[in-house]
Amino acid sequence: MTVTYPTHPLHGRTFTVVSVSRHPRDVGYVVVAYRDAIRLRLPIPATDLSSSSTRMPRTKWTSVAIHTFLALVAEGSPCPKP
Repeated sequence: MTVTYPTHPLHGRTFTVVSVSRHPRDVGYVVVAYRDAIRLRLPIPATDLSSSSTRMPRTKWTSVAIHTFLALVAEGSPCPKP
């Protein structure tokens, strides 16, 4: 399994899969072997195990953050013309 999410710290690294858990209401996670005794839990959408339609967005903005930002923009006054 390879980490494919561009901003993930492990992007491009390949790991051996220990287990995969998928839940209908969750993104699902894959547990991978890292070094000898360490196990890492990664979201499936950040890996090549994800279908292309469910990949994580490239933005770090959540929908709540976007709505909040747009509300602030709507409240603001226009910039003065030079």
